[in-house]
Amino acid sequence: MTNMAGNAERRAWRLSGMGIVLCVSLLASTPAATRAGELQVEVKGLRNNDGLVRLALYDRPELFPISGKAFVISDVPIPYQGLSLLFSDLPLGEYALALFHDEDGDNVFDKGFLGLPLEGFGFSNDATVFFSAPSFSAAAVTVGEALTTITVHVRYWSQDSSKERREDGEP
Repeated sequence: MTNMAGNAERRAWRLSGMGIVLCVSLLASTPAATRAGELQVEVKGLRNNDGLVRLALYDRPELFPISGKAFVISDVPIPYQGLSLLFSDLPLGEYALALFHDEDGDNVFDKGFLGLPLEGFGFSNDATVFFSAPSFSAAAVTVGEALTTITVHVRYWSQDSSKERREDGEP
């Protein structure tokens, strides 16, 4: 009888030892906590503090800069003619930013004759615009573990800053 009890006890120790090895193996194979980065965006060159600035941060080249397809969208009231915004808890990687100064607060990027912008706009890296938005790679910034800070200068193609604009350009 004692021999059977001894065998059962040895088996229990063997199983418990395997459990410890299994737990250690599982812990070793668990991925480390996801690292996150921060992107500080400084917006310069706003011609007034009317309305808000819509910032859209994209993480996928094929979606840049399609309206409503951004990784993060933020509408920020303008306290003065410049603003700063922090995007936090971002997965490390490449991002491109598009923004526009929504002066009339209608949540629409207003365009006039031939589709030319009536409101200010900008892109990360102050990427060049020539009849269309820049490519993702031209606007891409890398967000790493350290704080990444960029400055975007708003461009206006229209000198009209009134809130009473129409599609045909007449007041």
